[in-house]
Amino acid sequence: MLTVAEFVELRRRRRALTNSLGGAAIALLATFLLGFAYFPDQLGGTTMAGIPLSLWLMFSQFAGTWVLVYLYFRLTRTYIQPAADAALTAIEQYRQEHVA
Repeated sequence: MLTVAEFVELRRRRRALTNSLGGAAIALLATFLLGFAYFPDQLGGTTMAGIPLSLWLMFSQFAGTWVLVYLYFRLTRTYIQPAADAALTAIEQYRQEHVA
């Protein structure tokens, strides 16, 4: 059953989505950690629109996380679900041919 083409495609799509969004989450976290580890004076002393840069960085983490969550749900519905439906159909056909 692991060799069914539709199932292989589903696994490939899921892996691509998970790795891409996981990499983006790691990059977002690394930016946050590196900023506070190596540039604390600049983040605390620099302001944009009267707000310290450190608060902008904190907001970017919050907003970025929600953007990643939205992308995950959206891509799951539009990119993963069609492959999952095709895999379910193919697996059902495989079962009927090989198990019965």
